[in-house]
Amino acid sequence: MKTDAELPRHPRDLFEFSCLQRVVYDGGVALARRAGLWNRPFRARGDLADMRFIDKLYWLYKARYPIERARRGSGLESLFREQRPPRDALPAGFERETEITLSAVGDLITHRFLRRSSDTLYRQVSDLIFDADIAMANLECPVIPDRSASFSFRTNAGPLLYFDATEFATVTSHGPRQYALVSTANNHSLDFGAAGVDSTLHALRSAGIASHGMNARGCDARRVALIDRSTIRVAVLAFTFGLNAHRPPPERREIVNCLRLNDEVEAIDFQPVAEQLEDARSRQADFVVAQLHWGLEHEFYPTPEQVGVARHLAELGVDAIVGHHPHVIQPAEYYRTRRDPERIVPIFYSLGNLLTPFSSPWLCRSLVARMGLARGRCRAGTRRTYVSHVEAEPVEQVADTARQKLRLMRAVPGSEFPRGGARARSLNSRPTRRSAETASAATGAR
Repeated sequence: MKTDAELPRHPRDLFEFSCLQRVVYDGGVALARRAGLWNRPFRARGDLADMRFIDKLYWLYKARYPIERARRGSGLESLFREQRPPRDALPAGFERETEITLSAVGDLITHRFLRRSSDTLYRQVSDLIFDADIAMANLECPVIPDRSASFSFRTNAGPLLYFDATEFATVTSHGPRQYALVSTANNHSLDFGAAGVDSTLHALRSAGIASHGMNARGCDARRVALIDRSTIRVAVLAFTFGLNAHRPPPERREIVNCLRLNDEVEAIDFQPVAEQLEDARSRQADFVVAQLHWGLEHEFYPTPEQVGVARHLAELGVDAIVGHHPHVIQPAEYYRTRRDPERIVPIFYSLGNLLTPFSSPWLCRSLVARMGLARGRCRAGTRRTYVSHVEAEPVEQVADTARQKLRLMRAVPGSEFPRGGARARSLNSRPTRRSAETASAATGAR
């Protein structure tokens, strides 16, 4: 274990093992490393509810040695190498009437320095995040004002994460500025059961922060969150791939929006998403953002299955996708839809952790995604809302162990990945346009 002056480097530092487990798991990781067994992703199960021994061993391996390549034969490295963030994505002849900006960050996770960091945490990145008309984040921890729990990992259980009232205020605001909306659907949503859900929703309502993902009532699972800014109505829906083997209470089965997002498109029942999209249409939303907690942890590329799911959601009616959970940054895709050939859907597969309890460099880097949403008239006379531009700014969490404070600072572009390279460069290149058909061909090896 680390001393008080040190921070854990990665999850392995916080694992509670029996003597036999330590020999088996650490020995297995060392053997896999020596053999180069997992230089590319293993097709593993990522939900604790159905993970096998080999999946857990692979997870422990990645926690120390993150996977920098895409799955063999997937074509994803070439796909993302060709992606360019659109800086002028509006259709030809589009008459802009009004425009707003939206920012999004990844996971907000507990850290033992948070209670002392209210004055320093966002000071250097406040404008980057909170200058947007709508700022969004993923609230990874339930809010439990009067609770304590040890932050440790076991092979059959994830850590119980939570924010107390002070930590919650620190991570969600900087002075008078705060997030407009947070996603609350993630694998830690039920760490403290229904009481944790209700406590979190109460804290958010009291702070005046909208949310989506946790449901006080069953009917809430069929409704989107709506935010109005400058005559543009933005709908947000949030789903998680799993709940760390926690089961919803029988009387509240829809307490968290959960969908098997890591499966093949054909194996997923998208009815819950379809119901929420219908709610967005019936309430006259101009633009739909999906917050997705999904993917495989400690891997720098999404899976081919995720690419298929993202594009399917884009064709169903989602206009932008913000992903989190892998704890590291993954590249973005800019997908031109078939339902509307003028529409480009930004897909951020993983923005990484904005806040992390660990000190390894790849876990302390994340992206702030920013996009403009323009509402106006197309040449045909119809009024629509499109993404006008997209950018992604890297940030880094810095820990002052002497003062026990955290701060976020802008990072050098290209430092998002352990070795940089094409993946980092692709996030900061000049714009281009690619058809949906060409993009689909790049992942034909699914």
